[in-house]
Amino acid sequence: MNVRADMPEDALEAVVARLDTAMSRVEGVARSMRERVRRAETAAIEARDADVDRANLADALDQARGREAVLQDAAQAASDALDTAITDLRDFLTEEG
Repeated sequence: MNVRADMPEDALEAVVARLDTAMSRVEGVARSMRERVRRAETAAIEARDADVDRANLADALDQARGREAVLQDAAQAASDALDTAITDLRDFLTEEG
């Protein structure tokens, strides 16, 4: 440390005390900044994970809609086949009767 030879001891102690106080404040600000960065990183990770979850849910919904359409087509085909069978049975019973 560059200390002037003509500086009184108590003045030197005052300067050192101010420097110590300033360093303490700098350390406090640095801790605060590190914590803010940590929180920002955590928020970014959570946002990324939420985006992934939304994308996965959208894919699942698309697949479910695709299955729903297939099931509706199958249900319609079954209903048509049942209607045809009922009509054929009625025709048969009418011919027999």
